[in-house]
Amino acid sequence: MDMFPAYSRQLPAMRKAFHAIFIQAGSILLITTPFVSFSQGNLQKKDYKQMVLSVAYFIESANNSINSLNGLLKKDNYRNKITTLNNPSNNELGFSLKTEILAALQPLLAKAKKTDNSKFREVIENLLSNPDENGLSSVKQYLPAAGIFSAVISLVGSLVISEKRITKDDLNQFTAKVMQYFNQYEKLNEINEQFTRQSQNLLERIEENKQDLKDFLTECVCTFHRSMTKQSVKEMPAELLIQKYYDPQKLQAWLDTMKFKPDMVIFPPDAPTSIKLLTSDIKKLQKEFEQVYNDNYNALKELITSLKNTIPNLDQNQLDKTNAELNRLYTESRQADLINLNINQVDERMNTACGIINAYY
Repeated sequence: MDMFPAYSRQLPAMRKAFHAIFIQAGSILLITTPFVSFSQGNLQKKDYKQMVLSVAYFIESANNSINSLNGLLKKDNYRNKITTLNNPSNNELGFSLKTEILAALQPLLAKAKKTDNSKFREVIENLLSNPDENGLSSVKQYLPAAGIFSAVISLVGSLVISEKRITKDDLNQFTAKVMQYFNQYEKLNEINEQFTRQSQNLLERIEENKQDLKDFLTECVCTFHRSMTKQSVKEMPAELLIQKYYDPQKLQAWLDTMKFKPDMVIFPPDAPTSIKLLTSDIKKLQKEFEQVYNDNYNALKELITSLKNTIPNLDQNQLDKTNAELNRLYTESRQADLINLNINQVDERMNTACGIINAYY
């Protein structure tokens, strides 16, 4: 379900409507109270400055929060760890799928006369080799357990046909033994499939939110720097736009030397509305991030608990180590979320900007 409200994609249209109302209202005020407006224009230079700076500081915080969330999703140690659990060669879950299959295969190969045992084992081992694990794409490279199980059974089943001493009962015993391990990997596969979909969806929402912020930033830049057009800054990333044209420190120096006029518009008239919408979307992104990780963590904890009750001769010490590491990495991810996203600062700067602007207008 789309976690973003429909109005978050309507910011450009809303800006045009607010701009028209703002200009009309300003014209009426200038016509009816010229002396008061002119006097306030001279007296309110400091207010103009604080309004623009409050918007700039909000944009700075919002951009940092969005980038931090994007980085957490792409480089998170917890996410990388759960990906390695799908490796059939390791024993992170208290057993190695590869080892158990080869062990179950040994009695069958001991009866084989025509089959080259070394080559047959090599084929099975290659089938269970570890996928490449690099970057976000590794989350999608989960083990297709059902497909591999079918391939392994098909290969071992060929021994029944080619080797007279290997019976159907031998194949059934092999299947029953390895099935219990494959079932656990299939559960893990489903957990990671869901986590992958949710993570990718989050990344797409982050890009949408980042574009909304850039649209608002572009409005602010072009309103303040009147010689600039939206087209001229269209290809600039938000970070470069902020650095060159809307950095709070640079703005402060420019504002100190500006001569203000009563009818001067130096930030978008719909700024408070845009700021509130952007803040709301960032908060929803953070909540969805927390929910996705929480659901995945709980699903993995349930899987680990079920392993203790279903897998014989489980390496309990190794499973406990994996469980402890998952706990640590999950906690670190949550702490990184709270620290790096700094939602409180975004919220504070939203309130400051809206308070200053609304008090003046």
